Amino acid sequence: MKRYALLLLPLAMLLAGCAAQRHTATPDTRAHETALAALDSQRFVIDIDEVYGKKGRKADARQSYVRMQGSFAELCFAPDFFRPRDTQGSMGRYRASGENIRFEKIRTKRNGDTQFQIRGLRDWRKMDGTCLVTLFHDSDRVYLEFFDSRNRPDGSAKGVVRPLDE
Repeated sequence: MKRYALLLLPLAMLLAGCAAQRHTATPDTRAHETALAALDSQRFVIDIDEVYGKKGRKADARQSYVRMQGSFAELCFAPDFFRPRDTQGSMGRYRASGENIRFEKIRTKRNGDTQFQIRGLRDWRKMDGTCLVTLFHDSDRVYLEFFDSRNRPDGSAKGVVRPLDE
């Protein structure tokens, strides 16, 4: 009997340690929860650090961001993400903002990634474009996919979500 008790004691300690670890939030989990809460409340800024064009060409990502506060959204990209449309060949940074933007949570994938959709974000180009935002599981990192009015890919980006400062 003592032999079984000595064998069960380490097993019980191991299981107790696993249960204790499950309830302790790691820094990545806290960052994910903060990012998820910011996205759910529609008060967030996505600081973009990588931007890719239609054909996968990496573009300048300096000071690029997506900001959302309720139904108001603002988007800013460096000039080489979208082709300039004026006759001088340069428009500076592309900034767009709009009211009545629809933002909704679409689903949570099996791996834990959460997807959101922003519709009407590209109205400055006279399109009803869409942006699919994927928040990675246990991280505050996101992947953004931009689509035009015909639901064709129009570029992508990667960044970090943070709550909008009050």
